[in-house]
Amino acid sequence: MIAALSFAVLASALAAPPPAFFATPPTLSSPALCSTASAAPEKKRPRLPSGLPTKSTCIADCGDLNAPVQCNAVSNCTAVDQATTCPTSPGYVQCDNNTPISCAACCTNGTIRNVSTGPICSCPDGQSTPKDRYQCVNGLWVYQFSFCGGPFCPTFQ
Repeated sequence: MIAALSFAVLASALAAPPPAFFATPPTLSSPALCSTASAAPEKKRPRLPSGLPTKSTCIADCGDLNAPVQCNAVSNCTAVDQATTCPTSPGYVQCDNNTPISCAACCTNGTIRNVSTGPICSCPDGQSTPKDRYQCVNGLWVYQFSFCGGPFCPTFQ
């Protein structure tokens, strides 16, 4: 039954005259000649403050607790992560043979650093502050553990 109905619909669609908008083909304009065709707009590349176009950006990872360093290059750039250079020297980036931009100095082995990770007095005991402990290992800060510590909050009675 479905096959017969489908055949009937198809036959009636083919027997009907084509719609009016297909009656005459559209007229096409003559193709543009190379000498008269307008060129596609040139895409603008980002520019450095100096006005030179940027081809690439280099970013060096300066490790935990240190911000990365970066530069924009026109022709070439190099990024050396802190993890590959410490404890001998800090990581750096260098773009287009300009003066390198260095990461913060490598830390001194064995040094401990405690970093607050939340609001004061926000530990579950209500009397201390959440912190992470880092220790310097081979010139890089390495996470050790989290704890609650000072500043301690006053007890109201």
